[in-house]
Amino acid sequence: MEDVEINKEKDYLNNVLNEIDTQMLSINKLIDKLEKEMHELTHHFSDQYYFLDDEETVSGGDELDDAERTINETKNKYYRLKKQKLSPYFGKITFKDKKTKETDNFYIGTFNLTNNTEIPLVCDWRAPVSSLFYDYEVGEAKYMAPMGEICGEILNKRQFKIKNSNMEYCFDTNLTIQDEILQKELANNTNQKMKNIVSTIQKEQNTIIRDSSKILFVQGVAGSGKTSIALHRVAYLLYKYREKYKSKDILIISPNQIFSDYISTVLPSLGEENIQSMSFYDIAKDELVSLTNDLQVREEELDELAENPQRLNEVAYKNCFDFCESLKTYLKTYVNVGFNAHDLSFGDIKIKKEELEDLYNKKYIDKTPAIRVGWIADYIMDKLDMKEHNEDLYNRIKKVLLPMFIQNSLVEIYADFLDKIGMKFSFSSNNKIRNEDIAPILYIKNYILGITKYKNIKYLVIDEMQDYSPLHYELLNEMFNCEKTVLGDIYQCLEKIIEEKELDKYAHMLNAKEILKLNKTYRSTYEIVEFADKIKGLNSNKVDRHGEEVCVKTFVNIENEVKYIENLIKSAENFETIAIICKTKSQAELYYSYINTIQDLKLLDENGEISKIMIMPASVCKGLEFDMVILPNVSSQNYNNFLDKNLLYVSCTRALHKLCLTSCGDVCKFVK
Repeated sequence: MEDVEINKEKDYLNNVLNEIDTQMLSINKLIDKLEKEMHELTHHFSDQYYFLDDEETVSGGDELDDAERTINETKNKYYRLKKQKLSPYFGKITFKDKKTKETDNFYIGTFNLTNNTEIPLVCDWRAPVSSLFYDYEVGEAKYMAPMGEICGEILNKRQFKIKNSNMEYCFDTNLTIQDEILQKELANNTNQKMKNIVSTIQKEQNTIIRDSSKILFVQGVAGSGKTSIALHRVAYLLYKYREKYKSKDILIISPNQIFSDYISTVLPSLGEENIQSMSFYDIAKDELVSLTNDLQVREEELDELAENPQRLNEVAYKNCFDFCESLKTYLKTYVNVGFNAHDLSFGDIKIKKEELEDLYNKKYIDKTPAIRVGWIADYIMDKLDMKEHNEDLYNRIKKVLLPMFIQNSLVEIYADFLDKIGMKFSFSSNNKIRNEDIAPILYIKNYILGITKYKNIKYLVIDEMQDYSPLHYELLNEMFNCEKTVLGDIYQCLEKIIEEKELDKYAHMLNAKEILKLNKTYRSTYEIVEFADKIKGLNSNKVDRHGEEVCVKTFVNIENEVKYIENLIKSAENFETIAIICKTKSQAELYYSYINTIQDLKLLDENGEISKIMIMPASVCKGLEFDMVILPNVSSQNYNNFLDKNLLYVSCTRALHKLCLTSCGDVCKFVK
């Protein structure tokens, strides 16, 4: 770029920064004024409290709540501007409208910024016009605005790196966001939290973020940005459909609390409130609270299978479509849930026992027990002449009806089902209900008693979709009757094989019209992706970002292996995050006890928090990423079966810049 153009851009940046300063000053004055008014209001109600009647007390409380809400909203605007000042924008489009012949410059940033002009100083990355930046090269282009499709021509595209209010560089590009900016961003170190990717969103990612489908089903290879895309999609929905969705209306089903913490800063960095996050385990624990045995978390199951692979086939079968259909057939054919009714009285309205039994055993006989009870509750509501559906009364009536079931143990019913298909029920080694048995038992509960419907959730995000069985999806559809984004990678499935054709079945279950695919990996260097691909026999589409070759070292004893690992960590001061990933929890604990010279090393389990240098079992690493990854004990004795290969692949794909594998003796066949 010529100096004249660079100076123009610097002048524009100064103009934007000045506008931000002006708005921050104005907002700061407003905050002072609002807080003063709040103080006076609080003082007034405090002085007058004993002289107010009930109506005045309620009104005063509402007034104080409104004042506090206004102050918080105003402070949020201030903090957003403060963040925006550090890096106001990252891109610029010069666009000529085909119809009006007018040419405008649109600067693209994380947040919108306006003054008194018709064109915003900075456009929010989610605004319709911003899609030009992500989707088109220089030349003909179009975008969908509120008033309809706008066609025209991109005359110029410019990219910026602005840090701490200073322009580090800017350049023109004919392409979508590719080599220069992308390479620089991918080469950066990561930290203990996931970052937003607004400045490097790729065309295929942008398509998914802005997709209008009610049910979105995404298959993406490791490192393709699935979770980032899901969170940026949430931010986009909150921006575009602000009247329809609030943060409290959206829920993400995540693998575990570690993952939830890891992604917790993305939405706030995009100016949105964080959304609720739950694991399927959390949902099941609430639903199966009446069971006397605790539930096993998925990480415990994977650890148990890694130590005892004899159960792999059993677990894989319980996660397949045939098992799901067998359970459905069993419940319809063999389970006859007895209903011991008695007379009911609701004021002057009397409902005889015989009437209830006739409804349950004859009129509604072709429905599941749970539906029958729901319909009987509706029948009683009609008897009570309730013209409008009263949810509270309906639920109270159901609570009166449910004890009329002749009690059946959910676990005993499930054990009987397993016996009929030639399998045996057993608890885990620490007397918990095994993870693979939770969904079937919960499905039985739904059949007989019903399960909670999360009517307050308007949008659901399901991450790591490959970890769930058909029964999980049956239950999630039942609990969450809302729009969904579902993402995952069948090649990162650990305990079973998911064929490409099975994806169609999953998509059909969720009523998704198509399967969107992300085939390009951005996380790791070319060398790391090639190495990981060989483990699974894959051929990922890679970014041309090169780094060190993957190192594989063998040692005569564990003492030498540990010493090498310690020295490797000490020599990696330029990295922000380092993970030692072991096959199992017991192996992680063993190596943690051996590594003595790394003071900051933390042991991470399913309940821990991410730190700079960690040692962890492979069961908790999915979805995370680290600058350097070390895999100890990759010997042929330690990694030798189907599950081991999958754990090894997932562990390798966590590395961004450096990957090293160590072993005492021969390395396993998967990395030779």
